[in-house]
Amino acid sequence: MRALGFSLLLFIAPCSALTRPQNGDVHVRLDTSVAEYSLLASGLADALAKTSKHFQFPIGIEWVKDNQTLHDFNRTWKGDTVRQILGSIVEAYPGYLLQINDGLVHVFRQGLLNDSRNFLNLRVPDFFEVRNEIGGFANQKLQSVVQNIVSPRNWPPGAGEAGSYTSGNVREKPLSLDLKGATVREALERLVDASEHKMWIVTFSDTSTLTHTGFYLTETLWHTRPFPDHDQPIWDFLAWDQYQPH
Repeated sequence: MRALGFSLLLFIAPCSALTRPQNGDVHVRLDTSVAEYSLLASGLADALAKTSKHFQFPIGIEWVKDNQTLHDFNRTWKGDTVRQILGSIVEAYPGYLLQINDGLVHVFRQGLLNDSRNFLNLRVPDFFEVRNEIGGFANQKLQSVVQNIVSPRNWPPGAGEAGSYTSGNVREKPLSLDLKGATVREALERLVDASEHKMWIVTFSDTSTLTHTGFYLTETLWHTRPFPDHDQPIWDFLAWDQYQPH
């Protein structure tokens, strides 16, 4: 069975200092009281990503980029816990919920969670493997496999497109994971838990147009329009220090 055909390019640069939270201490971090925290953000995803980066907790976000979720957020908290800060951010954007799942903060629009048009509910094929690979490369492989389901290229099972991956300034350790049969959402959660990448963000377009196979269109955080069908879906998969809002 052929593995996905990516070429892997690693550029090792000095890694930034970060402490990777384990499942148990995420709740400790969220329940920590904060003397003062000020946040100015350009929308829901920006507010959540900045807060995740500042307090160093892993997060998964699935949101729709529309007028409601792009309105600015500006607030200062004093004496609140990180959990309370997160709750007040989510409450500012009606229709969104916050859950803590296996050490990961998950924010989502309620109506999207179980929608069959949401690619995150697809299952990872049995041929997909992560064996002694760094998290960023595993994510890229996963994205290619999911794209072939949403926008079929008529590849044989286990095949993929050639590509390259650079780890940038994040020093990544190889990992092995069994993701077969998991939903794409669960697979991203496990990758975030195991790797140095601590944020996955799926940005759905504010449009009623679907892919030709019936899935919602996606963008990236900083891309202003949906990607064409053959590049659907796409998402952001970031280490904390890689999040640099424009």
